Amino acid sequence: MSVPELLHRAGALILDKKGDRLVLLDLRETSIPTDFFLIAEGENPIHVRAIAEHLMGKLPVAPEHTEGLSDGRWVLLDYGDFVVHLFSREVRAFYDLEGIWPDKVVEGWQPASLPL
Repeated sequence: MSVPELLHRAGALILDKKGDRLVLLDLRETSIPTDFFLIAEGENPIHVRAIAEHLMGKLPVAPEHTEGLSDGRWVLLDYGDFVVHLFSREVRAFYDLEGIWPDKVVEGWQPASLPL
């Protein structure tokens, strides 16, 4: 699958588990060593872990690196060309990644409706 297809699939899987406030950042013209951040949130750490486990079980590629699965407050899934950040609500508000790069938010991005 191409990176855009993987991003759309990841977004659809996040929404499938009731992830909220999905945002895509296009970081290709920055010094960040990945092309995209896909950011979403869950209601609480248990919900965040459930979303992450769903992604890892259903996305057709495995992450190269993971962080935060045991805690569930901020889970990072690094797929090389893109990184998925899954936050609990209060942690997302505190770190506000999309606020760091507001000009990199892909306005109106929504995952395609794909069969899961």
